[in-house]
Amino acid sequence: MFFTGQPQPQPFGTSQEPVRNADLPLSGFCDTSEHIVLDLHTMTSVGQGLNGGSRLMGMPVGWYTIAESSELRKRRHLVRAYFGQKLHLYRDRNGEVKATSPANLHRWPVREHNGLIFAWYHPERLEPEWGIPVLPTEGWTDFRVRSLTVRSHPQETSENSVDIGHFVQLHGFRNAWYEGDLEVEDHVLQGAYGIDYPLPGGRSFLAKFKVEVHGLGYSLVRIHVPLANVRFHTLILSTPVDEEHVHVRMGMAMKHWGPLGIPTLIREIALGRLAYEVSQDAPIWEAKRYLDKPLLAEGDGPIGAYRRYCKQFYPALPAQAELPPSAPHRTAA
Repeated sequence: MFFTGQPQPQPFGTSQEPVRNADLPLSGFCDTSEHIVLDLHTMTSVGQGLNGGSRLMGMPVGWYTIAESSELRKRRHLVRAYFGQKLHLYRDRNGEVKATSPANLHRWPVREHNGLIFAWYHPERLEPEWGIPVLPTEGWTDFRVRSLTVRSHPQETSENSVDIGHFVQLHGFRNAWYEGDLEVEDHVLQGAYGIDYPLPGGRSFLAKFKVEVHGLGYSLVRIHVPLANVRFHTLILSTPVDEEHVHVRMGMAMKHWGPLGIPTLIREIALGRLAYEVSQDAPIWEAKRYLDKPLLAEGDGPIGAYRRYCKQFYPALPAQAELPPSAPHRTAA
């Protein structure tokens, strides 16, 4: 992550308490669907403090989550605000999901799997150019999902996949390291890293992560904890609400392990921890200032490779162009 003010990055590999600022309170509530609603007006001064701040503009091409399957039962109609417009979702007589935008008569390409409904976004309404993984269900729990809405951009939220330094600096993990090089093939970015997760009494356990980024709206993280041979599938799904806000869903499923009911309990605990970590990320996503040529600190990761990967999702750009121009940070009145 890039900061243009205090605090300065600490040496990579050292542990410290998660970043907090008592002068910038974060308030919110959790509704009945476990959608965390953040009162981010309390943070608008952060961006102003970063020399006015700037943000990415434009919505990247890709697959984005627009609903959970359980939200759209037969004979039910949903209206969702994404991509700066209203989407009307319903099921036809065969139970297949349809999504339309009456304002412009657009029929959205949709896919449904793993308990989630996805729509393909392209500014020119072109058909899907690639797909996203269908994950195994046999031998795994269902995905459980939590979400929040934050003032940010899909490129910023997906950047966490390569910025492992923030796991130590922000989330307080004992150590983090890369395992191999970042790999990019067409629309897929892959990487692997390990983390020492702290436990009470000065102990820790090892967790290994394999990341697959399929466009800027779908990140899959395969987690393995060797100590107990526990495995998780984690999804980080960022959908643009408009050009300044994203709806971030966090999904988690666990491979069956131990007595009946234990995987579901462990999944709930792990998902709660993940939601807490993302809530720590949210104020920084809000405050981040986009820099075309940032000064990187040790541990920031292969940001250059990540940004080159991102360019393909902005079809209006020439092949050698920079990313979309950033817009001035606007402070709420």
